[in-house]
Amino acid sequence: MSTNYGGNSLATTPIAGDILWASRATTYKDWLCTKNVTGAFAYDGITIPVGTEMVINPGRITSDPGSGTIFICYECSCSSPMTGSTVSSPVPGATIIGGGGLNS
Repeated sequence: MSTNYGGNSLATTPIAGDILWASRATTYKDWLCTKNVTGAFAYDGITIPVGTEMVINPGRITSDPGSGTIFICYECSCSSPMTGSTVSSPVPGATIIGGGGLNS
């Protein structure tokens, strides 16, 4: 089952570890990953095993994981326009029912 970790979409873009590492401060600075599907990697100095689901910030990967480690990622700059609609309506005041005026 896919999990939505926030951002603009579900993580669906596979990125090789060496490419993610080399571009972590440029191309992928606004990206997040949610899983490493092949290969372990070091994150904040801790070895993360294959298949671990977590929010992975490429900037916190400690060393080059190599091309054999594939991450599933998504762009998360949150600069996309919001979609949907909002409706402005007056919000009614609080109504206290029973309890002698106590809101319990």
